[in-house]
Amino acid sequence: MAAATYHKGNWKAEVDFEELASGKFQGIVLLFHEGGTSVDKQQILHRTVNISDTVDGALEEGKNLAHHLLGDME
Repeated sequence: MAAATYHKGNWKAEVDFEELASGKFQGIVLLFHEGGTSVDKQQILHRTVNISDTVDGALEEGKNLAHHLLGDME
């Protein structure tokens, strides 16, 4: 389950994190375009550039990325 979910129009961003082999954490954003038909649905995975020592830090980076991505959507 996503740690946070944001919506803008037909776009939805789900924020979560993953633990890397190094023991550090990276924020991830799954961006969905929810069109009218199953053909219109898209799913794109984005990863934050910054790596964090903590889960909270990775989630914060993911939330920032989600807001940025949704801000670019029309």
